[in-house]
Amino acid sequence: MPTLPEILDKLSLLTATSAVIGLVVAAGLIVLIEDWRLSLAALLAQYTLVGILLTGLIFPRVALVKVIVGALICAVLYLTALRIPPPGEIFTLGLPFRLLAIPVAGLAAFGLAGCHPLPQVPSEISFACYWLSLLGLLTLMLTEEPLKAGQGLLTFILGFELFYANLEQSLAVIGLLGMADLLLALVIAYLAVAERGELAEEEKR
Repeated sequence: MPTLPEILDKLSLLTATSAVIGLVVAAGLIVLIEDWRLSLAALLAQYTLVGILLTGLIFPRVALVKVIVGALICAVLYLTALRIPPPGEIFTLGLPFRLLAIPVAGLAAFGLAGCHPLPQVPSEISFACYWLSLLGLLTLMLTEEPLKAGQGLLTFILGFELFYANLEQSLAVIGLLGMADLLLALVIAYLAVAERGELAEEEKR
């Protein structure tokens, strides 16, 4: 049975373009989908695809850390959502607006990648960084629900870390960033539980 590093090495044969297209779809699904299970699956796909992109730029074992951290983050959020399922209404604006906002964000990311490419990274990676950051911010603007807003924040940070990993390839630094991401996931879980507790108390009153 192949190990996780071997699987990641095989997945690295995918072209960067294919991985970027996957990131476009995954981040778009987080903005569009209200179902928390599918949304978390899209978040996990983002971490996996970023790991695949990084295998072509840095040492594969370092990229593997990003995938493992992403899996742990999604596990934390999954267990939290099982305990307190998110409410039916997640977004403050409807699906038509979100469908319109995504291509606008895509055009903005394409324009930024063309006019202000990030240093020391290929153009496709530059676009992916801008795309993840913009879609993360869009998610944050469209919801106040902690778990969904947390996914937006993690997506925004993932865009930054995709860029930063090309500048700093130390395993220690990547590990520290991973620990910070895990702590952030725990904070998101705590806020979600706290909010649900407050809502339960208000209903009792």
